[in-house]
Amino acid sequence: MSTESLTLDAGLETVLELVESVVGEAFGLADRISSATADVFDRQPTVRRTDLGGVIELVKPALEDQGSSIQGAGFVAAIDALADAQWWLEWFMLSNGVTERLIVDTDPRGENFYDYAALPWYDVPQRTGRRHITGPYVDYLCTDDYTLTFTVPVVVRDRFVGVAGADVRVFTFEKAVLPCLRATHRKVAIVNDQGRIVLSNSARHVGGTLLRTPAPAYRIEDLPLSLVELSA
Repeated sequence: MSTESLTLDAGLETVLELVESVVGEAFGLADRISSATADVFDRQPTVRRTDLGGVIELVKPALEDQGSSIQGAGFVAAIDALADAQWWLEWFMLSNGVTERLIVDTDPRGENFYDYAALPWYDVPQRTGRRHITGPYVDYLCTDDYTLTFTVPVVVRDRFVGVAGADVRVFTFEKAVLPCLRATHRKVAIVNDQGRIVLSNSARHVGGTLLRTPAPAYRIEDLPLSLVELSA
């Protein structure tokens, strides 16, 4: 991506405010889950699955708030971080309006074992120690929809113990931001740190594709997102 800076105007300033609102809500919840989970690991020499009960107390209000952008959220344990489960997801989503824990096969011997170690929403925060936005991608496991996953590492005394995160449907993100993005009358896109387009007002640059052509960009606060001016 180009190092040339994109010049903001009033329309783009409004777009940035909307992006920061939705993204801030997702990362805000992920940060609260991370903090609560880190406290558990910090207090106890041994942590079991039942010690993670505080996660649902944080997630449930966000999921069941009709004004919320959150579609799923929780904590995913690092391999061998828990005493009674080598792999574990304490992750919740709405099912018919009710908060339910996501059930997946976490037994490595199982035929449908869910090996999340190499998936970007887990792997990138683990490797970099930084928050990450994965997607847009189709989340067949949780939302069953085009999704953005916001994750942060959970680290206790230099030990990585997992990731905390939240899902937002792309439709929700588009509904909040796209009208103002279209009103700018400039061809622009919101791009994640991997150069993947999250949202754009150009029919040639659809969400989920990689932006390979350098373009003037504006880093959005300290988020792993940039606003990019498109050539057409």
